[in-house]
Amino acid sequence: MPITEFASLSLIPPNTLSDPHVVDLFSKVSSWQSSSSGYPLTYFTNPAEPAEIHLITGWDNVRDHEKWIVSSRNQELLQIAEGLLNIIGMVHLDLDFNEFPAEVESLVCVRVTGATKGISEEATSKSVASTQCGWTGHGKDVQEISTGVYYFAASDVHLDDGGKEAMHVKTSLKRVNFA
Repeated sequence: MPITEFASLSLIPPNTLSDPHVVDLFSKVSSWQSSSSGYPLTYFTNPAEPAEIHLITGWDNVRDHEKWIVSSRNQELLQIAEGLLNIIGMVHLDLDFNEFPAEVESLVCVRVTGATKGISEEATSKSVASTQCGWTGHGKDVQEISTGVYYFAASDVHLDDGGKEAMHVKTSLKRVNFA
């Protein structure tokens, strides 16, 4: 089963999403990385924090992504990105990337950390994200147990309590196209 890479980046001011050098960088990342992974890249921004960019893509496994990370092409991209953006974080989720809706224009991502005492993951999923309509999916980081569970929905999400010991971080995401 393919995994899902979910990376969070932040543009360093005064860089913006519309700057030609930023567009060029993300166009190269899309082309070069997808030729290595075999999966398309999708980019989303957080309207509440326009400097945030979230990359979502697939990999056959973590090992293939790690090979890409140390490759000369990726190192070239990282050199170009120096001074343009910071990497906030990245996780490999046990969510089949093929399940992501290909052309979705907006997503809601909910990250849940902490215990939900006595509640199964399936029950937690139902209590955390009850959607009006559309696609939903969730996954845990395949490399770390402590990063929590990431829930995605193609429509607005209503957050229930989810348990007193759980912490929720909800982010609305809008697709960005770099051409």
